[in-house]
Amino acid sequence: MAKPKCPDCPPGSPPWMATFSDMTTLLLTFFVLLLSMANFEPVKYALTVQSLQGAFGVLQTFPTVPIHPIVNIPKKTGDEQRKKESLKDAEKIKQIVQTKNMQEAVKVEVTEKGIAIMLRDPVGFASGSADLKDQGKEILAEIGDVIKTNPDLKVRVEGHTDDVPIRSNRFNSNWELSSARSLSVVQLLSAQTGIQPQNMSAVGYGEYRPLVPNTSPDNRAQNRRIQIFVDYINMPQ
Repeated sequence: MAKPKCPDCPPGSPPWMATFSDMTTLLLTFFVLLLSMANFEPVKYALTVQSLQGAFGVLQTFPTVPIHPIVNIPKKTGDEQRKKESLKDAEKIKQIVQTKNMQEAVKVEVTEKGIAIMLRDPVGFASGSADLKDQGKEILAEIGDVIKTNPDLKVRVEGHTDDVPIRSNRFNSNWELSSARSLSVVQLLSAQTGIQPQNMSAVGYGEYRPLVPNTSPDNRAQNRRIQIFVDYINMPQ
């Protein structure tokens, strides 16, 4: 008796289907792995889930998660902000000097770190004296009012003289005279501004750092000066 013939087997999947299935499974595994290592923010995750629920028609109520818009605002570095402050303060001091018509005696410049202020005759000191004239005290008081808003500023005062030798009961050299003058300015600014004493310094250079050669009375007058450096940058954090 002849054996019954087996029915023909149904056609199998096309050959490419096995490769595609393997690739899909691998991709799924890859993304599951990424998902397991991801760090979600709860608020953003909740918003995303509710958005998907709304898209599929299963959202019953409005989201109760607060939505906070994310705005990327470029931040200015501390140095940039301080530089801006120094420019504003320098402009204020220039206006004070101009109002008092002291442009020849008081010079104001902007430096890389802040402001440089130079005081010369006739608002500085009397010959051979370390006591500020009334005009000098007045202008320094107003300068102090401008910079005292930031007590962390660094202030350095330099005293300079001409090359005419000095001999007096109080000072034996131009070095001593220039140091005493710079110290008197520091003390006045300290009392006026409240800037931290550890951020203030006074130094005297005598006749050894002239702006111009000491060859005439006019040149010597230029060399007799007080220079004040107010540093806004590199201040203590």
